[in-house]
Amino acid sequence: MKSVYEIRRENLRTLQNERGGPTSLSKKLGHANGSYVAQLIGPRPSREISEKVARESEKKLNLPIGWLDTEQNPKGRPVVVDAITLGACVTAVATALRDTGITPDPETYGTLVGLAYEHAQLAGQVDEPFLLKLVKLTQRP
Repeated sequence: MKSVYEIRRENLRTLQNERGGPTSLSKKLGHANGSYVAQLIGPRPSREISEKVARESEKKLNLPIGWLDTEQNPKGRPVVVDAITLGACVTAVATALRDTGITPDPETYGTLVGLAYEHAQLAGQVDEPFLLKLVKLTQRP
């Protein structure tokens, strides 16, 4: 059976891969460079991911409390969807579509919401200019 420290390390490694590497993840955690993350999850970690560090990291990365302590599904995605962010993405997609006059089919609408949600998880917020560019890409000539 894995220890909570091993689970946290695996989950943080997955997040590092999804969020642009050690330097990018370190910046999202409030550190200037990737050395701190390397100490936690590098090939030869020199620090354990304590309870305090886990909770602070979850907060800074917009993850549910306890997320790092729980083995995630194979893709490393959170099992629990952040309803507030998802709602903001649905609203932002609908607004961008209304403003551009584009009426996509349901599959395209769902894809736009999914992409907006993934991007918001990485960026830490809904990026409306990015979303508007995505919506415009769906426009037929």
